Amino acid sequence: MADTPKPNIGDAADTIDAIVESAHLRRRIRVLQVVSGVLVVAAVVLLVHGLLTPATPSAATPGRATSAAGPTATAAPADPLVGHLAPDVTVHDMRDHLTALSSLRGSVVLLNFWYVSCPPCQIEMPALERAYLAHQSQGFKVVGLDVVDDASTISAFASRLGITYPILRDIGQRAVLAYDVRATPSSYLIDRDGVIRAVYIGPINSSTFQHDLAALLA
Repeated sequence: MADTPKPNIGDAADTIDAIVESAHLRRRIRVLQVVSGVLVVAAVVLLVHGLLTPATPSAATPGRATSAAGPTATAAPADPLVGHLAPDVTVHDMRDHLTALSSLRGSVVLLNFWYVSCPPCQIEMPALERAYLAHQSQGFKVVGLDVVDDASTISAFASRLGITYPILRDIGQRAVLAYDVRATPSSYLIDRDGVIRAVYIGPINSSTFQHDLAALLA
């Protein structure tokens, strides 16, 4: 009579251990996925909160960076800092066409990050429009870069306020990230070679801006 094979207890135990380990691994993966998702959502919330927090200029130097490079300074690598080449980002125009910010080179540009419901943005935009009209013939452009609104909302607002300077849309906040924008309005004065010459956090101080602009248009 043939012997009945005896169950291999060692193999069974190894199989059970493998199943348990696999279950633990799946749980760890799920936990990591949940944690990663929470971190991404938190980062987006912090970014949007910062953008939608109206900026106020510092008391020491209203509406201007604490340091500025002269118009003849040598450009440093692309970075959202004074004296560096302005980061090149592709954004959308009001007709949803793609526009590279580098296409603005050759003009002196004030790149202004804003959105429709931002009170200090609303206050300073008429002054930006006046500067644009006054110096447009000298190769100066104001470019408003809206960070959250759709084209129809922007068009209605700009029409009501009488804004004629170009407005672009930062869909996906790529430019916001590239320029490390923490609050609105934030503005970057860029020379004809694409170098950032002044940074203004909060509403721009008119006299300071006019002084900076005159140096670049001379």
